[in-house]
Amino acid sequence: MTLVLLLLSCPLTADAEPVARESTSLDPVIAAVAPWAVAIQVEREEEPAQVPRSLSRGRIPPSPEQLEYFRRPPGPATGLLLDSEGNVLTSYYNITGKVKSMEIVLPSGAKLPAKLIARDPTDDLALIRPLERPGDLQVPPVKWAKTADLRVGKLVVAVGRAPDSSAATATFGIVSALGRNGGRTFQTDAKLNYGNVGGPIADLNGTVVGLAGFVGHTYNIWGLNSGIGFGTTADTILAVLPRLMKGEDIPQAELAYLGISRMSDQFPPGSHGALVERVESMSPADEAGLQSGDIIIAFEGEKVEDFFDLQRRILRHRPGSVVVMKVERGQAEIELKVTLGRRPQ
Repeated sequence: MTLVLLLLSCPLTADAEPVARESTSLDPVIAAVAPWAVAIQVEREEEPAQVPRSLSRGRIPPSPEQLEYFRRPPGPATGLLLDSEGNVLTSYYNITGKVKSMEIVLPSGAKLPAKLIARDPTDDLALIRPLERPGDLQVPPVKWAKTADLRVGKLVVAVGRAPDSSAATATFGIVSALGRNGGRTFQTDAKLNYGNVGGPIADLNGTVVGLAGFVGHTYNIWGLNSGIGFGTTADTILAVLPRLMKGEDIPQAELAYLGISRMSDQFPPGSHGALVERVESMSPADEAGLQSGDIIIAFEGEKVEDFFDLQRRILRHRPGSVVVMKVERGQAEIELKVTLGRRPQ
């Protein structure tokens, strides 16, 4: 907390957030954002634990205690209240499964039975709406930040409404990386969890930079927080929101696939590239002649910094795209032409 106080009380540069020098609290930011954060209570049929293949393939079956770490915990999640009609944007993950019923729970405690209107799985978005229009719901218009203004290191706050819908929760952090998910999401170290997922992530101006999401999608380990969270950018939300409001589902995007994996980038200082540890059999990489131990140093004529940089570049293409990669193999540099495939679901 001392670090937070120092950050907020230091003199500000021209590019910093306009927070008063004497400010030693995030209360004004949370108060500005809290009216847009509401709780979502979803009742669903009991779900089996979604155990990763790496654990389920072991010779010793997971213990009951281990299984609980891979089961969605009960309790409310969070949504972003958009307007006085009760439209709420939340994480797609919050409404998946065999849903029996769902409610929007306002800060006042009022419960509005709701229904799913539309979804966008690629961006981890879903729009829900009350079954009946609320009569006296008042909410200020959401203030959206410009995604172009996001910078690595920008201070952000994730606001949630769980476990108590009447009291907002907040976690504080920075934007730790940009350009995730093909540029549609950003990375943050503000702690995201099953309670605040689906809620707003705001800057210190109280403007919404994104929606907290992608919690529990790959490995459903609620008992583990690696310090990495993701938010769908405001620009992405505003681009798809008109279609969602009309009740139009946005199809799952087909993601491009190369077919390689790596454990780590083990390079000398000053080096760059994506080290190939393994090539999947019958994958586009395999068919193009990529080999274990190769280092991909350029993709479509542009330098590849590391494995994650390569992933971002692949995601900018669609399945069927033909791309050229420059590869270091031993002392030689070669070019390989690859037809990207479709990422397996």
